[in-house]
Amino acid sequence: MGATDGSDPRGSDTEPDLLVDVSEANWVAVAAIAGAVTASAVVVTAFIAARTLKATRDDSRARTRPIIVAELRRELLSPGTTLLVLRNLGASVATNVTVAFNPGPPPDVDSLPDTDMWKWIYHRFAKPITTWAPGWTLSNVIRAGHDPLPPVVVTVSYTGPDGTKYHDRYDLHPDHMLKETSSSPSKTHDPVKMEQQKIAALQALVRAISSS
Repeated sequence: MGATDGSDPRGSDTEPDLLVDVSEANWVAVAAIAGAVTASAVVVTAFIAARTLKATRDDSRARTRPIIVAELRRELLSPGTTLLVLRNLGASVATNVTVAFNPGPPPDVDSLPDTDMWKWIYHRFAKPITTWAPGWTLSNVIRAGHDPLPPVVVTVSYTGPDGTKYHDRYDLHPDHMLKETSSSPSKTHDPVKMEQQKIAALQALVRAISSS
Protein backbone atom coordinates (compact mmCIF):
# COMPACT_ATOMS: atom_id res chain seq x y z
CA MET A 1 0.00 0.00 0.00
CA GLY A 2 1.12 3.58 -0.64
CA ALA A 3 1.81 6.12 2.00
CA THR A 4 -1.23 8.06 3.14
CA ASP A 5 0.60 11.10 4.60
CA GLY A 6 2.11 12.23 1.26
CA SER A 7 5.73 11.54 2.24
CA ASP A 8 8.13 9.75 -0.11
CA PRO A 9 8.59 6.19 1.05
CA ARG A 10 12.15 6.28 -0.42
CA GLY A 11 13.21 9.10 1.89
CA SER A 12 14.45 6.71 4.54
CA ASP A 13 16.94 5.23 2.04
CA THR A 14 18.79 8.50 1.19
CA GLU A 15 20.40 9.04 4.62
CA PRO A 16 22.58 5.88 4.54
CA ASP A 17 23.74 6.82 1.02
CA LEU A 18 24.76 10.24 2.29
CA LEU A 19 26.64 8.69 5.21
CA VAL A 20 28.47 6.37 2.86
CA ASP A 21 29.47 9.27 0.62
CA VAL A 22 30.73 11.34 3.56
CA SER A 23 32.62 8.38 4.97
CA GLU A 24 34.39 7.77 1.65
CA ALA A 25 35.31 11.46 1.40
CA ASN A 26 36.79 11.32 4.91
CA TRP A 27 38.88 8.28 4.06
CA VAL A 28 40.16 9.98 0.92
CA ALA A 29 41.14 13.04 2.96
CA VAL A 30 42.81 10.89 5.61
CA ALA A 31 44.73 8.99 2.97
CA ALA A 32 45.87 12.25 1.36
CA ILE A 33 47.03 13.64 4.71
CA ALA A 34 48.82 10.39 5.53
CA GLY A 35 50.57 10.47 2.19
CA ALA A 36 51.68 14.05 2.74
CA VAL A 37 52.95 13.22 6.22
CA THR A 38 54.83 10.20 4.90
CA ALA A 39 56.39 12.27 2.12
CA SER A 40 57.42 14.93 4.62
CA ALA A 41 58.92 12.28 6.90
CA VAL A 42 60.90 10.88 3.99
CA VAL A 43 62.22 14.33 3.12
CA VAL A 44 63.16 15.08 6.74
CA THR A 45 64.83 11.68 7.13
CA ALA A 46 66.80 12.18 3.94
CA PHE A 47 67.88 15.65 5.10
CA ILE A 48 69.02 14.34 8.49
CA ALA A 49 70.84 11.44 6.83
CA ALA A 50 72.60 13.80 4.43
CA ARG A 51 73.70 16.07 7.29
CA THR A 52 74.90 13.09 9.32
CA LEU A 53 76.86 11.75 6.37
CA LYS A 54 78.46 15.16 5.76
CA ALA A 55 79.38 15.50 9.43
CA THR A 56 80.93 12.03 9.37
CA ARG A 57 82.94 12.88 6.27
CA ASP A 58 84.10 16.19 7.75
CA ASP A 59 85.14 14.48 10.98
CA SER A 60 87.01 11.78 9.08
CA ARG A 61 88.74 14.41 6.94
CA ALA A 62 89.73 16.43 10.01
CA ARG A 63 91.26 13.36 11.68
CA THR A 64 93.12 12.07 8.63
CA ARG A 65 94.12 15.29 6.82
CA PRO A 66 97.71 16.48 6.46
CA ILE A 67 98.66 19.42 8.68
CA ILE A 68 101.82 21.28 7.74
CA VAL A 69 102.92 23.73 10.44
CA ALA A 70 105.65 26.36 10.46
CA GLU A 71 107.48 27.46 13.58
CA LEU A 72 110.62 29.14 14.88
CA ARG A 73 112.86 26.98 17.02
CA ARG A 74 116.11 27.38 18.91
CA GLU A 75 119.15 25.43 17.81
CA LEU A 76 120.05 23.65 21.04
CA LEU A 77 123.75 23.19 20.27
CA SER A 78 124.33 26.67 18.89
CA PRO A 79 123.27 29.53 21.21
CA GLY A 80 121.66 32.41 19.36
CA THR A 81 120.91 30.38 16.23
CA THR A 82 117.26 30.21 15.20
CA LEU A 83 115.69 27.68 12.87
CA LEU A 84 112.66 27.95 10.61
CA VAL A 85 110.99 24.53 10.81
CA LEU A 86 108.16 23.12 8.69
CA ARG A 87 106.74 19.68 9.38
CA ASN A 88 103.70 17.59 8.58
CA LEU A 89 101.93 16.78 11.85
CA GLY A 90 98.95 15.22 10.10
CA ALA A 91 98.09 11.61 9.38
CA SER A 92 98.28 11.67 5.59
CA VAL A 93 100.41 12.80 2.68
CA ALA A 94 100.24 16.38 1.41
CA THR A 95 100.82 16.97 -2.29
CA ASN A 96 101.69 19.99 -4.42
CA VAL A 97 102.96 21.92 -1.41
CA THR A 98 103.90 25.56 -1.94
CA VAL A 99 105.47 27.77 0.71
CA ALA A 100 105.29 31.56 0.48
CA PHE A 101 106.87 34.19 2.71
CA ASN A 102 106.14 37.76 3.68
CA PRO A 103 108.46 39.58 3.20
CA GLY A 104 108.88 37.79 -0.10
CA PRO A 105 112.00 37.26 -2.18
CA PRO A 106 113.58 40.05 -4.25
CA PRO A 107 113.37 39.87 -8.06
CA ASP A 108 116.88 38.40 -8.14
CA VAL A 109 117.42 36.06 -5.21
CA ASP A 110 120.98 35.34 -6.30
CA SER A 111 121.84 38.98 -5.64
CA LEU A 112 121.53 38.32 -1.91
CA PRO A 113 124.86 37.63 -0.18
CA ASP A 114 125.62 34.05 0.79
CA THR A 115 125.64 35.10 4.44
CA ASP A 116 121.95 36.07 4.21
CA MET A 117 120.04 33.02 5.41
CA TRP A 118 116.94 34.10 3.49
CA LYS A 119 118.77 33.46 0.24
CA TRP A 120 118.83 29.72 0.93
CA ILE A 121 115.30 29.67 2.29
CA TYR A 122 113.93 31.37 -0.84
CA HIS A 123 115.86 28.96 -3.06
CA ARG A 124 114.72 25.91 -1.14
CA PHE A 125 111.01 26.69 -1.40
CA ALA A 126 111.05 28.30 -4.84
CA LYS A 127 109.37 25.27 -6.42
CA PRO A 128 106.39 23.21 -5.19
CA ILE A 129 107.13 20.06 -3.21
CA THR A 130 105.42 17.14 -4.94
CA THR A 131 104.89 14.92 -1.89
CA TRP A 132 105.21 15.70 1.82
CA ALA A 133 104.85 12.58 3.98
CA PRO A 134 103.58 12.58 7.58
CA GLY A 135 106.36 13.33 10.05
CA TRP A 136 108.69 14.77 7.41
CA THR A 137 110.48 17.89 8.70
CA LEU A 138 112.41 20.59 6.85
CA SER A 139 114.53 23.13 8.73
CA ASN A 140 116.69 26.08 7.75
CA VAL A 141 118.78 28.49 9.76
CA ILE A 142 116.91 31.78 9.67
CA ARG A 143 119.18 33.65 12.08
CA ALA A 144 122.80 33.02 12.96
CA GLY A 145 124.23 34.43 16.17
CA HIS A 146 122.42 37.45 17.53
CA ASP A 147 121.46 39.21 14.30
CA PRO A 148 118.09 41.01 14.28
CA LEU A 149 115.15 38.78 13.35
CA PRO A 150 111.98 40.57 12.20
CA PRO A 151 108.56 38.88 12.23
CA VAL A 152 107.76 36.71 9.22
CA VAL A 153 104.53 35.34 7.76
CA VAL A 154 104.62 31.83 6.30
CA THR A 155 101.73 30.62 4.12
CA VAL A 156 101.58 26.93 3.23
CA SER A 157 99.20 25.72 0.51
CA TYR A 158 98.73 22.04 -0.28
CA THR A 159 96.27 19.33 -1.30
CA GLY A 160 95.00 16.43 0.81
CA PRO A 161 94.52 12.82 -0.36
CA ASP A 162 90.84 13.47 -1.14
CA GLY A 163 91.59 16.55 -3.23
CA THR A 164 90.72 19.09 -0.52
CA LYS A 165 92.75 22.30 -0.77
CA TYR A 166 94.32 23.73 2.39
CA HIS A 167 95.85 27.15 3.02
CA ASP A 168 97.50 27.62 6.41
CA ARG A 169 98.98 30.94 7.49
CA TYR A 170 101.47 31.32 10.34
CA ASP A 171 102.45 34.71 11.76
CA LEU A 172 105.80 33.99 13.40
CA HIS A 173 107.13 36.55 15.84
CA PRO A 174 110.63 35.91 17.23
CA ASP A 175 109.69 37.20 20.69
CA HIS A 176 107.48 34.14 21.24
CA MET A 177 110.58 31.97 21.00
CA LEU A 178 113.58 34.15 21.84
CA LYS A 179 112.15 35.51 25.10
CA GLU A 180 111.72 32.10 26.62
CA THR A 181 113.13 31.82 30.14
CA SER A 182 114.91 28.82 31.62
CA SER A 183 117.08 27.86 34.55
CA SER A 184 120.55 26.33 34.70
CA PRO A 185 122.16 24.44 37.57
CA SER A 186 124.55 26.33 39.83
CA LYS A 187 128.25 25.44 39.73
CA THR A 188 129.40 22.92 42.28
CA HIS A 189 132.48 20.84 43.04
CA ASP A 190 130.57 18.21 44.97
CA PRO A 191 130.95 14.94 43.00
CA VAL A 192 127.50 13.73 44.04
CA LYS A 193 125.79 16.94 42.94
CA MET A 194 127.77 16.98 39.71
CA GLU A 195 126.49 13.48 38.88
CA GLN A 196 122.94 14.58 39.71
CA GLN A 197 123.32 17.54 37.35
CA LYS A 198 124.55 15.23 34.58
CA ILE A 199 121.51 12.99 35.03
CA ALA A 200 119.18 16.00 35.00
CA ALA A 201 120.87 17.31 31.84
CA LEU A 202 120.47 13.93 30.12
CA GLN A 203 116.80 13.80 31.13
CA ALA A 204 116.22 17.29 29.71
CA LEU A 205 117.95 16.23 26.48
CA VAL A 206 115.71 13.18 26.21
CA ARG A 207 112.61 15.35 26.71
CA ALA A 208 113.82 17.79 24.06
CA ILE A 209 114.43 14.98 21.57
CA SER A 210 111.06 13.35 22.33
CA SER A 211 109.16 16.61 21.78
CA SER A 212 110.91 17.42 18.50
